[in-house]
Amino acid sequence: MSDTPKGNGATPPSNNDDQRPPMFYQRPAPLSASAHSAVKIRPEFDYSFTLKSNTVPVTAPEFVLAARSYPIIFIGGDLIPTAALGLRPDENFFVTDTGVWDRFAYVPAYVRRYPFILLGQQSDERLQLGIDETAVSDKADARALFEGEKETEVVRAALGMCEQFHQAYLYTREFSQALKDTKLVDERALEVQQTNGEKINMGSFLAVSEEKFKNLHDKKVLEWRKKGFLHAIYFHLQSLNNWDTLLTKANDRATGASA
Repeated sequence: MSDTPKGNGATPPSNNDDQRPPMFYQRPAPLSASAHSAVKIRPEFDYSFTLKSNTVPVTAPEFVLAARSYPIIFIGGDLIPTAALGLRPDENFFVTDTGVWDRFAYVPAYVRRYPFILLGQQSDERLQLGIDETAVSDKADARALFEGEKETEVVRAALGMCEQFHQAYLYTREFSQALKDTKLVDERALEVQQTNGEKINMGSFLAVSEEKFKNLHDKKVLEWRKKGFLHAIYFHLQSLNNWDTLLTKANDRATGASA
């Protein structure tokens, strides 16, 4: 799979080269009328910036919708829940060359919120709305951020979405930590074969072990039921059937390319 997605929640503003920006973001900075009054961003349903991404982070509350379309796996030592979008690096089966997302598939919140993000430390009492300053658009339906000094509805809606996303991220971080503490997650490897005979090695990823999950202590099961963690695990396990969906999409693309 691709590299571990970073910065699923808020990110600290920093010029330190060791602070790699989150996926998609190149230059996140605090949003202000003085700095961004003339800036316009991508049309609402233009997701062309995801064309080369074969994974994207998802939060635990999204599992119920994301599990309909994508395998949900865990990546890295922090067990970041991640939707697989393709079988090879730089391959997203769910977006067209013109940036249109598959209308039958859920669009992850991490994708929908871009180029906005909350900036600050996780311990801060209040986080600040930021924007990726490289995400400027001159397309016909590009959205303005300010009318003079006044924020547009685009900015107001973005703030609400980012705050909701941040709360979901905090819950997800607790969920992932619970999986780590109980050692329920195992490493897996996957190799698929297309109808043309080509084999694709997916490399390794992390997923909940059904056997370990069945043997989870009753006290922990009750605790997790109250927290909603069991719900997330069930949808995660269900989602792993969607590797077949990705293989079908890969075969369709291969057939179309050879036609």
